[in-house]
Amino acid sequence: MEVKKAVAFKHNVNVKGLLETFGKMVNECMDYALKHNIASPMKLNRVLYNSFKVEYGLATHYCISACRVACSIIRSWKRLVKRRRASLNNPPVFRNRSMRLQKELMRFKDDKIVITTRPYEWIEIPLSFGEYQKRFVDAWKRGEVEIGEITLLEDKAVVIFKKRVEEKQPNGYASIDVNLMSLDLLKTNSSSFDYQKIDLKKLYAMRVCYFEKRRKIQKLSKYNPKTSKRLIEKYSERERRKTNDLLHKITTNVVRELATQGTSPILEKLKGLNYNVTRNPYVKRKNRKISSLPYRKIQSYIEYKMAWIGYRTHYVSAKNTSKTCPRCGRLSKNNVQVFRCESCGYMADRHLVACVNMLKMWGLGFAPKALDEFVEREELRNESNILLCIST
Repeated sequence: MEVKKAVAFKHNVNVKGLLETFGKMVNECMDYALKHNIASPMKLNRVLYNSFKVEYGLATHYCISACRVACSIIRSWKRLVKRRRASLNNPPVFRNRSMRLQKELMRFKDDKIVITTRPYEWIEIPLSFGEYQKRFVDAWKRGEVEIGEITLLEDKAVVIFKKRVEEKQPNGYASIDVNLMSLDLLKTNSSSFDYQKIDLKKLYAMRVCYFEKRRKIQKLSKYNPKTSKRLIEKYSERERRKTNDLLHKITTNVVRELATQGTSPILEKLKGLNYNVTRNPYVKRKNRKISSLPYRKIQSYIEYKMAWIGYRTHYVSAKNTSKTCPRCGRLSKNNVQVFRCESCGYMADRHLVACVNMLKMWGLGFAPKALDEFVEREELRNESNILLCIST
């Protein structure tokens, strides 16, 4: 299978004018496509090609790239309109200062990118990178990876490295339940299973801390809006860097352990959780907690890191995973940390119950006696012995 990884390189070249021009082209493409109901990038390119050549004078493939970006944005917007998450009377506008470069527009040359702007004209963008980026550049020089599309921004360039890897057959599976205060893993193979709970309290505390800082800064906007805006951007960027750094460390350790044991991960389908849960205006406290959980980022980090070493990530439905009894299959609405079945009286940590049910959905059964012995051995029925987690 083909796997891809995006690697960011910093640069200090002024490309603001080129990015603004590309943004205008994308917006013109979207206006024309919506007005004439065009969904195909190539059809849109055939219509606008000559006018763009006269108006902007850029290389041919800039028009093709702008049409592709415009049609992609329109498709995403129409999906949101269909789900009633966007208004049909409010069409999208491309405001990002970014540009997708196809292979025909650029060359990756050692420590710089050479970008064609007009026929027989180009600009060179030197890249600054550390050990992590150098590892991929060296692999590209050795022919182990290939270069895909490059996304150019004002201060960095995101390069897609891709390679073909042989998909490995796992020796076992690990269900991973992402929660607000913990990351729960239940690893199983032909002989045994192991339960692990990773503490995410530091991540949650970090998000709460920066939320309180932003709320205090926002009070300044009435008296000093420029300073308030500058501080908001400063602390938001700092929070993003710290959060990503912590998540990379956690997921790297998880992936390294799973790869050592030859285990393939099983995750829940959580797409749209933030939107669906936070629509209730009467539970603001719960909405804030759900919004502070980067669940999709955790899952995407695990997925692409496992794919890079040859293991596929599987997904199962998240409906009622922590409310279904793993013994009798009945539903019990429990909002406490310890799950108690209202039918058969079964008790266990609700996150362990979710992990067991995820494995069952994938077709891996558990003998009730073996599961009971494991729960008793790990003391997962006593609430005082369980890492305190606020359930999501």
